[in-house]
Amino acid sequence: MACSRVRLEDEVLPFEFGSASASASQSDRWVGIVDDDDAVRSSLKRVLRMEGMCVETFASGEEFLERITRGVPSCLVLDVRLGAFTGFDLQDRLVARGDVPPIIFITAHDEIPAARLDPCAGTAGYLRKPFDVAALIALVRPWLRESATPGVAR
Repeated sequence: MACSRVRLEDEVLPFEFGSASASASQSDRWVGIVDDDDAVRSSLKRVLRMEGMCVETFASGEEFLERITRGVPSCLVLDVRLGAFTGFDLQDRLVARGDVPPIIFITAHDEIPAARLDPCAGTAGYLRKPFDVAALIALVRPWLRESATPGVAR
């Protein structure tokens, strides 16, 4: 998906910032993007980097789990449908680890079940594809601020 094809939907649901855990220090704040679509990953990476954000992308939940052994992102942009190991599976794995970054779900499919939107499970919001990148930036940016490290232990 090209950046020019992204449009605003009324599906932006922000949640309370103190609800999810983020373990990155101020000096190593970064955004993780997990999506199996290379065009989406590249487009979102480019847009967030233009906003001055440090971004790492991953084609699968498994690839992301390998990376976080070196540190959890300040915020995770997570596609719901990734294949056999879904975005929800990754969310469950992160909750089980006890170190859940704020998660912003993105999906081109039907609504996300209400139980998955629970801030106690790390959910910080969701966007329905295609979405306006300004909406994504508005959901991500607060987690990169100095005061946005909730420090909620799981």
